[in-house]
Amino acid sequence: MLSQWFSVTKPALAMVQLRPLPGSYRYAGEPLAAIIDAALAETAILADAGFDGVQLQNMGDNPSTRHVGPETVAYMTATALAIRQAFPALSLSILVNWDAEAAIAVADASGADFVRIEHTFTGVSVTSWGFSEACCHEATRFQRRIGAKAPIFADVYEPHAVPLARLPIDVAAHAAVFEGGAEGLFVTGGDFQESMEWLAAVRERLPDVPLLLGGGATADNVGQGLAVADGVVVATWIKHGDMRNAVDPELARRFMDAVTQARNAR
Repeated sequence: MLSQWFSVTKPALAMVQLRPLPGSYRYAGEPLAAIIDAALAETAILADAGFDGVQLQNMGDNPSTRHVGPETVAYMTATALAIRQAFPALSLSILVNWDAEAAIAVADASGADFVRIEHTFTGVSVTSWGFSEACCHEATRFQRRIGAKAPIFADVYEPHAVPLARLPIDVAAHAAVFEGGAEGLFVTGGDFQESMEWLAAVRERLPDVPLLLGGGATADNVGQGLAVADGVVVATWIKHGDMRNAVDPELARRFMDAVTQARNAR
């Protein structure tokens, strides 16, 4: 189901979390060149481990809200272009905290393969930064207005937000695709078991929509996840449970060994 964006079945992606960018609260004066070099070094580890792609995110910019400034778009685009140039064989996707239009702009400027919109594509949620309302209208209109080609993959629910008037997961997923305009979905429950239950429900309701397991994957359970999901993205497990840590090359290799075993078992 992801064959139009990936050359392999059951692709595995890893997050590349940027250090705090200029203009953010946590930024402490590090040169942009050093931030980009760190992202390239992390991408190199992931490429060596065999990952099929990376997802670039400005997680270091927390606390975040719905809209970022033009500086974030500029710096993330510069980093994305550097990754694309250095690792042309890797898939590249963009996730901007938590600005859908900014993510679309960065993806379009850098030639990324798709955009991930994590917070509140449809519906309304309560988050650490207040109410978060659906951005599907603004995102899809902006995508059309600038002629962006990268498809939108949306998270159905985000485990760090509380939806108001929560719908059953399959109903919410259907709304994200057929009312919101998402072309693919990330499914992430509060834990791995819930993620699996949600994936099964969404797969039954939407058999032809690309589904990616959005979190909770480890080397021990990724085979189970890929038995249902079309792909997976990993973040914390290969960093010993904390996104602020560096990627552990050994954990990255273990994860991809498990992915390879899952692919071969199909």
